[in-house]
Amino acid sequence: MKKAVADMQAAHGSEAEAPPMRAGTAGRQLMTLAEQIAERVFMSIASGEYAPGDRIREETIAEQLDVSRGPVREALRILEKDAVVRIQPNRGAHVTQLTIKEVGDLFEIRRDLIGAMVRRLAPRGGDFAAAIDAGVCELETAAQAGGSAEAYLGVSNRLGRLLADASGNERLAEILGSLARQTRRYSMLGLASAARRKESARTWRAMSKALEAGDASAAADAIEDLIDALRREAIRQLALPLPIHTKD
Repeated sequence: MKKAVADMQAAHGSEAEAPPMRAGTAGRQLMTLAEQIAERVFMSIASGEYAPGDRIREETIAEQLDVSRGPVREALRILEKDAVVRIQPNRGAHVTQLTIKEVGDLFEIRRDLIGAMVRRLAPRGGDFAAAIDAGVCELETAAQAGGSAEAYLGVSNRLGRLLADASGNERLAEILGSLARQTRRYSMLGLASAARRKESARTWRAMSKALEAGDASAAADAIEDLIDALRREAIRQLALPLPIHTKD
């Protein structure tokens, strides 16, 4: 978490300083210190620094990031809401296990909701179409350049937020945002290989072309195929033998 510490200290000389901005479902919102800490801890989990079942100690995170334990405790509650950690009385926060059952359940809900939402999108051009096209171009470039799954997923999630915002349904956008966070570790598994990222970019391009043509049904089919492909690959990865994990 050394890089996370440096980034946090650069963004927050003290807890009282103004936090950076983040993209939200209803415009841009301030990202709280707790949300920043939650993101740092999540990336430590996603990178393998913490394995499923490992305990995340408030005092350790607070010391590493030079913050009080209050925002760390709030950050862990955020991660618990997103099913990344589980907080148990007298046992603290532990990283949740990734399970094939959860993959199926979460991705089925996400696929059906986003598919239904895209099918109801009215034809839109202008800034919306340009933003979708620019995002897809960014995905294609990242996939061809062999960038990381984390970077690719960041762009993919941004495109998902654009679609959700275009629906005009703020509650639906919020639910889909939560599902994207809950499935994030699984999505990183599903995009672990360069071949999968290239396939994903091709599907996003098909979705973009369908939207440009005013064919919301075809666009929804493409986005549903995208979610299904992530689910299948995440399940395949989870079925592989687990590496031996040692914790210093």
